[in-house]
Amino acid sequence: MKYSSKSITNVGKVRSANEDNFGEALTPNGHLFVVCDGMGGHVGGAEASKIAVNSMVEFFQKEVYDNVILAIDGALTFANEQIYASALSNPDLKGMGTTAVVLLIRDEECFIGHVGDSRIYLRSDGKLNRITKDHSFVQTLVDSGVIDDADAENHPNKNQILQALGIAPTVKGTICQSPILPKVGDMFLLCSDGLNGMVTDRDIEKIMKEDNLMVTSENLITAALNGGGHDNVTATLVLIEESQHAQSRFVHFNPKPKAIDLTSTQQFGGGVNTDKPKKSRLAYYIGGSVLLLGISIAVMVMLMGKEEVPNESKKLLTEEELTNYVCQNVNDIKKDMKVDFESDTIINSQCEGVNHIFIVEDSVVVEVYSEMIVEPKKSDEPSSDVQQVKSAPKNINDMTKKEVESLKVGASVINEKGDFEVHGYKIVVEKKKVKSKEPIVKAPQNVLKVHTVVKGENLNSIVKKYSGNCPNLSVDKLIEHNLVSPKFKGNKEKLEKEIIDLGWKLEIPCD
Repeated sequence: MKYSSKSITNVGKVRSANEDNFGEALTPNGHLFVVCDGMGGHVGGAEASKIAVNSMVEFFQKEVYDNVILAIDGALTFANEQIYASALSNPDLKGMGTTAVVLLIRDEECFIGHVGDSRIYLRSDGKLNRITKDHSFVQTLVDSGVIDDADAENHPNKNQILQALGIAPTVKGTICQSPILPKVGDMFLLCSDGLNGMVTDRDIEKIMKEDNLMVTSENLITAALNGGGHDNVTATLVLIEESQHAQSRFVHFNPKPKAIDLTSTQQFGGGVNTDKPKKSRLAYYIGGSVLLLGISIAVMVMLMGKEEVPNESKKLLTEEELTNYVCQNVNDIKKDMKVDFESDTIINSQCEGVNHIFIVEDSVVVEVYSEMIVEPKKSDEPSSDVQQVKSAPKNINDMTKKEVESLKVGASVINEKGDFEVHGYKIVVEKKKVKSKEPIVKAPQNVLKVHTVVKGENLNSIVKKYSGNCPNLSVDKLIEHNLVSPKFKGNKEKLEKEIIDLGWKLEIPCD
């Protein structure tokens, strides 16, 4: 098989750093192509995606694997372990992760795998086909019929992914279980969601009609920027120039068409075919009216129950998924949500300094709360204070929060009646309920002032404006502080995407 390739990436119009990474390598197992979209802050996201690309290249360079499908799964597992270990060794990188899409061309066959919501497309016979299915919350809604694919792109939770490399000790990737057999003229596209989130599949298809990879790749990036450029965007194109296959063979996950097209006059016996008998035309009217009524009822039900959308999905969260749910989205787990296991108490430790606790009974989340954790320095020998606590745990009730946090705990002491619980080296402070959709309140920072956004400003320019008085101020800190600030006046979902509007009020945190 003969082919050519081109990769391109762009930081976009909003982000201050590029957290995407791509790579390719000729390995003993074939030609490897990888695209990754990092998350976890400017530094963490870029580091996670870089580790993922390098780890998968390293994995396929080490030895020849007889079973390529198992090898791709092994490469994703290896990359996950490397990112997770790196985050554990460096507290500044805790919570980092990345999506990944992988294409391996071996002789006359192609193999793919992915984790997260980055995608692989295949253009064949002039038509664009999705050959991966997103590991995302909105994809479960599409699969269950709650929303359609067009609605998914504008859904407020479209950025919530269910799988990513590096956020948990294990990961579940999806590997195509049979090789893809492309014919001459077929073209693969591996991309981060900075492309398909800004450009529709229909427009991507139009752009990819051009076989010139340089022109096509630049046009894809330009379309993403013209669509808003709200995210980093990366695209890798692979054009098949020679192949022994006369027909392409692949599995696609293209969006299913709507059950009824309300714009079609034929659907209701309109004026396209006027030769139909009156009885047949009447049947069209009746059938169309019934379908329209059914759709109206379905829409009303969906709107009335929109806050319970997760419960309508056929794919319920497993115990493992709840334990390892991504920190950025963990507040979406709310009371009364249904899960696919009976009863248990789940501790999610994905967020630094906070344990999220979910109590499940009869397959329903009945209680949600958080524990903010303070970790004093470890001591090989218990201090005299600890000895006193061990012998008389009631003394902890007489201590202030500051005194308890200063203990060098060397034994397990639990005082269920007080404000503090001591577990080994950890002191759990201020157990409290988590409000629905509200982020965990972190330690307060000094506030320099409340800034009102004016025309032409962005987060980078605001940070630069106050960096003289607040040298440690960054875009991440500005966003993180205002997401929990009661004085913040604006849209939190937009702020998380680093988008601000005229008139917003932002608190300027200053260490």
